[in-house]
Amino acid sequence: METWYCKTLGDGAGASAPSLRIQQLFPPLFAASGQPSSMAVFARHDRNANRVTAYFSPRAAELAALFGAEPCDKPPSDGIGLLVGDARSWAIFFPDRAQRRRTLATN
Repeated sequence: METWYCKTLGDGAGASAPSLRIQQLFPPLFAASGQPSSMAVFARHDRNANRVTAYFSPRAAELAALFGAEPCDKPPSDGIGLLVGDARSWAIFFPDRAQRRRTLATN
């Protein structure tokens, strides 16, 4: 199993600057890596704790290191969004969620 990385970016408003920085640094690293669809960063806003956490996929380890992200478990698919990366990463990492979306779209 490959290692995921996570980093708390701050509260809702305070997380916008580091989120933007991740979005700025991702494209050159993505291109240099050959644009793998498995390279992505997801984010979750925990409203109860009022904090945003970024989850870096294993292929985004270099970017995770730039932010001091720590190894963590792969996040559950509920309540997260794709911060940056190829949209196909949903199906790669969260096939159950991708299947639910297809099912909802056809009903």
